[in-house]
Amino acid sequence: MATIRTVADLAGVSTATVSHVINETRVVSATTAARVLDAMEQLHYHPDVVARSLRRRETLTLGLLVPSVEIPFFAVVAEDVEAAANDAGYSVILCNSGWSLDRERQYIHNLIARRVDGLLCISMDMTAEHIAPLLRRNTPVVLFDEGTMPGIELDAVEIDNFQGAYDAVAHLLALGHRRIGCITGIETSPLNDARIRGYQQALDQAGIPFDAGLLAEGDYSAASGLTHGRALLQSTEPPTAVFAFNDLMAMGVMQAAHEGALRIPADLAVIGFDGLPLTAFTSPPLSTIEQPVAAMSAAAIAMLLDRIRATAPSEPRTKTFQATLRARASTVGYPSGVA
Repeated sequence: MATIRTVADLAGVSTATVSHVINETRVVSATTAARVLDAMEQLHYHPDVVARSLRRRETLTLGLLVPSVEIPFFAVVAEDVEAAANDAGYSVILCNSGWSLDRERQYIHNLIARRVDGLLCISMDMTAEHIAPLLRRNTPVVLFDEGTMPGIELDAVEIDNFQGAYDAVAHLLALGHRRIGCITGIETSPLNDARIRGYQQALDQAGIPFDAGLLAEGDYSAASGLTHGRALLQSTEPPTAVFAFNDLMAMGVMQAAHEGALRIPADLAVIGFDGLPLTAFTSPPLSTIEQPVAAMSAAAIAMLLDRIRATAPSEPRTKTFQATLRARASTVGYPSGVA
């Protein structure tokens, strides 16, 4: 049976330090506290007592876990989440994983050590196993921009990715395009499959066979949009339009078109996804599928606070938002009816 001594030995600290972490009687560094909490988790040392200790008072802080702040969409989310949290009297600790699952797991331990009252999570690879330390301590978790996490049901705020992708491709089809390239996101991303299905459904309804050669897997960076845009445009039968799964990759495609002396949209139409403010200032302005990030952020914070203040458990909830087509000069000038 585990004791405070075995916990201390496993964590490499004194029994006094373990006691301070459990009882919050002295400030312990986040790194040390994380080791102690991890040791408790491994040894199953009084998990109920620890959970009550960690939850006995609010810290008025929330965690926000994002894959990369280099992607402008996540920076916009962070700004809107912080604004919504601040309105409710909470501060936000931003955790940037840099697409690393190991860093995501370390951040979870750090957030536990800081006694956050809840976590808003955007992750590409995390599962219930990784997030279990938070759940065992009754720390509420809300998923953002994704409806599911493998192995667990949680509250979620999401965009209708299928419909958004369908609308993007339907827009291109209505302009007369028949060869439509598609640059997807990372394969493990929860939203990826839904957007691919939306792309394929729009083609199918237009009687256009799916061509795997027009599909390329990007990584949400402008550089991947440029690389795959070049490859698509240099293929034997290049597309007349490209749908990219985020605005950054769409901008990379536009750069590839400029390098090839192609006119946008006369020679190549381009549409992105997310609705970043800077898309109105590209040359030409980029058509995009706009996500209502401010409304989604407010809803996610409201869900999280509901869980923090709840006195009884309830079924997980998912709130789905609809994206909006913003048709701009990167697509709308294309002559309709071109084969």
